[in-house]
Amino acid sequence: MATIGAMLMLQVIEGPDQGRVFPLPEGEPQLIGRSTEAFPLVDMSISRRHAELTPDGRSWFVNDLDSANGTLLNGQPVSGRTELAIGDELRCGSTMLRFIDSSQDIGGPTGSLEQDRLASVGRTVASISHAIKNILQGLRGGASAIELAIDRGDLDMAREGWPILSRNLDRIYDLTFNMLAYSRVRALELDSCDLNLIVEELVALVEPLAIRKKARLIVECDAGIGEVSCDANAMHQALLNLLLNGVEAVEGKTGQVTIRTRPGQDGSWVDVQDNGPGIDPERHGEVFRPFASTKGQRGTGLGLAVTQRIIEDHGGFIELESDGRTGTCFRLFLPAAGPGDPGETRAPQAPPRGSDSPRPMVDPPDLADEFD
Repeated sequence: MATIGAMLMLQVIEGPDQGRVFPLPEGEPQLIGRSTEAFPLVDMSISRRHAELTPDGRSWFVNDLDSANGTLLNGQPVSGRTELAIGDELRCGSTMLRFIDSSQDIGGPTGSLEQDRLASVGRTVASISHAIKNILQGLRGGASAIELAIDRGDLDMAREGWPILSRNLDRIYDLTFNMLAYSRVRALELDSCDLNLIVEELVALVEPLAIRKKARLIVECDAGIGEVSCDANAMHQALLNLLLNGVEAVEGKTGQVTIRTRPGQDGSWVDVQDNGPGIDPERHGEVFRPFASTKGQRGTGLGLAVTQRIIEDHGGFIELESDGRTGTCFRLFLPAAGPGDPGETRAPQAPPRGSDSPRPMVDPPDLADEFD
């Protein structure tokens, strides 16, 4: 039983959302799931309406909502309304959540809750600090070049300095929006959207970068895909990350990135394919992990994690195809009706406790570093 004045939370201690915490507002029932009114979890083995937490006086109760993979409380199936105690562990699909009072010294696998939070903040800051430093150096260098050009009245020199400034403005924009998208807790703002129109806007945005790299952007939009229910701004960010990754992966006049839309059963497909060096098949399970990067200190490791979260929030999914030699293709599917209940739920694939160590991933591209 919870005590009066306790700061009650659910802490994810295992699964794709490991490290996140969800406060339990006093007197307000809460839903575990992937629907828009539930905790924003990305684990596809969790049903859209998986389990419900309800307060009653000083106690909280859990009840499974006929979920596809069931709910376990301390290893036992939840078959009815069951009271929770501090420290209890709930398994929903591949995700393990711990019922905690954050005012007590009860934390995740690494120690107290406060230690876990500090460690998470430290990892995040460390992963992006070098990227921000490079961006700021680029901005300073571009601004200095333009300032000197203005002092000299030299328009040609100003034209040389502006691309440096512009590229680094793009980089800070991408980094900021990926951080905001990854930490988003608001519900999606769904509307009927034309995917082809979103693609056209993205191509116009990314084409200058492709031209600078002397690469080709190929657009193959099928006029028959119709509209989908999505958050246009979120979908713009998701597809932008994929398209920028593709352009970054190719080199020279032989470089080619294709984005295509095509109709599917009860939804639409979007493919982003490049002819770059590809991704080793052994790494396919790692590329969507947040805050790790194959580019070392140059990247933030958020782009693909953000894209996956956005697509799954929409009730869709994303697939990766690459043999590690002849390019990469990301294929994403969006249901025509958008996220709803019940949704397609995958079987859980929970790793053994303690086996989820940080691994590298492919991250959003860094534009050219003139001042690294």
